Amino acid sequence: MSIMGKQTYKLGTYAVDFNNRIKMSTVFNYMQESAIAHAHSQKYGVSEMSKEGLFWILSRAYIDMIDYPKLGDTVTMTTWTKGFDKIFVLRDFQVFNSDNKVIANVTTNWVIVDWEKMRPQRPKILKGTIENLEDKHAVKEVPSKIFDIEDKQHVYDKHISYCDIDLNHHVNNVRYVEMVLDSFKEDYYINKQPEILHINFLTQCKYGQTIEMFKGYDKNTNNYYVEGVDKDTKIKYFQALINWSDKK
Repeated sequence: MSIMGKQTYKLGTYAVDFNNRIKMSTVFNYMQESAIAHAHSQKYGVSEMSKEGLFWILSRAYIDMIDYPKLGDTVTMTTWTKGFDKIFVLRDFQVFNSDNKVIANVTTNWVIVDWEKMRPQRPKILKGTIENLEDKHAVKEVPSKIFDIEDKQHVYDKHISYCDIDLNHHVNNVRYVEMVLDSFKEDYYINKQPEILHINFLTQCKYGQTIEMFKGYDKNTNNYYVEGVDKDTKIKYFQALINWSDKK
């Protein structure tokens, strides 16, 4: 049983975009799989948590893409927990290419939720189970609250259907990332590439609901602000800040 998890992935056709570069949403898919595998090896995975009436929710994530592998390339993802911050369990990831060079750094906040009460639980509920690498950081800063902006425009509506729903009966985190990426037109991807994404998942969205997508430019952070809002209740499901760089 290793305190650090390690998984290897080969990029298939589903993993890359029309530029033949890994999609940021693919990295989130790999993160999800790597976190599940590592948590299982540490005895606090999906099946172990389910027996205790608990489950994991990804609350916040910050990803910094350094390079973009292509179709057929192999990448290795490492992951580890590094401590707690109030109700959050902190988990980091690093992605390496076949030359063992870091191509992405990620930090995330996770929450333990009680199935019956649907309330967050403090990490001490798993005291003695989680082993942390407290001095190892892919990204040192903990993802913080994202503030709304006034100047934003409606981009599109997303109706939630079968393929959007995960094991916990709500929209999968990766789908939200895809919604953010889909808020930008094709010509944007021709000239630029998403470099940094900070996304906070605020509340659960379920089958049949419709999300209104809004986007604006945040002058305070020099990022694009993207949010998903319930079409009927106007409750925010997620907020994101995304920074773009010129394509290399």
